[in-house]
Amino acid sequence: MKRFEEESEVYKMLQENREAKAPPRQSKTFSMLQEVLETDEKEAAVRFPGRLSTSTQNPVPTVAGVQKFHICEKCNTSIVTQAVKIQENRYRHPECYVCTDCGLNLKMRGHFWVRDVMYCEKHAREHYQVPEGSVVSAVYSTS
Repeated sequence: MKRFEEESEVYKMLQENREAKAPPRQSKTFSMLQEVLETDEKEAAVRFPGRLSTSTQNPVPTVAGVQKFHICEKCNTSIVTQAVKIQENRYRHPECYVCTDCGLNLKMRGHFWVRDVMYCEKHAREHYQVPEGSVVSAVYSTS
């Protein structure tokens, strides 16, 4: 039993590759992926930053050629990787985006401000009494 018909395009292509002793043709994307897999993880992150990720990060602004990182408003340290944008010019580390009272991560829940303090819905209700007839709504982060 033959695996390939000798007149098929696949059979001809395989024979050409054997005779030429050339490496198989590969797309640039496949070649890049193969190169990444052959390098260690840290080296790949340096050589191919963000090229393999589906999520794109905003470029870091520069001042006089020096990168300017966002500062986390909770812990006051630089945010080098991923940032949660709370409002214009207000950022936190994902691990700092938590309720002030209970420490619950607010990424998929949204946050509430009561006197410039961030809370989850439960603790915001405890700290702030809504006037009758008013509606409370959550603010969800898109990052």
